[in-house]
Amino acid sequence: MDQLYMLRAFVAVARYQSFSKAAESLNVTTGSVSKAIARLEGCIQTRVLLRTTRSVSLTEAAQPYYLSCCRLLEELDEANRRISQAREFDSGKLRLIVHPMLMSETFSRLVRGYHTIAPNVSLIVSVQEGVANLYDGRFDMAILPPHLVEQSAAIRRTLAKSPRIFVAAPGYLEQYGTPRAAVELAHHFLLLDTDSRKKGVDVIDLLERGTRVSVSPMSSMEGNEILLRAAALTGTGIAALPETMVREDIDAGHLTHILPQCTTSDSKAEICLFYSHRELLPARLRTFVDFCIEFFRSPGRSGARDPQTVLPQKDHREDYELEAV
Repeated sequence: MDQLYMLRAFVAVARYQSFSKAAESLNVTTGSVSKAIARLEGCIQTRVLLRTTRSVSLTEAAQPYYLSCCRLLEELDEANRRISQAREFDSGKLRLIVHPMLMSETFSRLVRGYHTIAPNVSLIVSVQEGVANLYDGRFDMAILPPHLVEQSAAIRRTLAKSPRIFVAAPGYLEQYGTPRAAVELAHHFLLLDTDSRKKGVDVIDLLERGTRVSVSPMSSMEGNEILLRAAALTGTGIAALPETMVREDIDAGHLTHILPQCTTSDSKAEICLFYSHRELLPARLRTFVDFCIEFFRSPGRSGARDPQTVLPQKDHREDYELEAV
């Protein structure tokens, strides 16, 4: 029998001075309470109640034990109340890991929007491009490409899919010319992610209007998206980057989209929101999930709307899926 139940039964009987009233308060049978008291006395090898046909009272030895049990149960009930309240209110810490691809004004708007609707949540963001573990206690959620979350049981919500496009600074194109076909990229300095080039060779495969084209660039540089975007903005060369990452740079005139008929592969860069459990999410996590989904579904990646209007949608159709890594 559960020891906590035995203590609750003991405290209830002592408080009501009645087995039947104690049973009613605990929503159990009188026999169950009687067995609990008998088991408790057997465990502590001490009689705790004096029973007559007319009354029930504490033994002298059980009086300090009763007070200790009351304090213990009160502290436990208060702890339960606090953790339940914490789950129902937007407060506490939310530890989020984010891929560098997302670092832009769009992410700044996302953070500002979430802070508007959950001002008491402390959002702690870690930017990294390595594999994330959502079960080691370091992070609550992740916004990453699917292949960087290693747990097959993680809950996955797709936020955005984006083709990789070619961009360059206007100054670079003025100096070196604008390529009109994929084969002309061979005469330019290309800024590529490490997966674009075939292993062991200096050839990259592109798609041009659905046709595969192999290009051997005159010069190139490899690195992560943050490095490539920075290099493109300074006029180093032509970069192949996810459109979602450079859309604001293009709109602002800092980068120019070239070769719209070309991309580095037939797959799109995908960014997903991951979290470890679907059930019993604290309010701060539930709110963040709903806000992220609505934010990325909004026209222009929510850029056209005030963040205060992007509220959690409690009644939208759930489209959770398990990510198989």
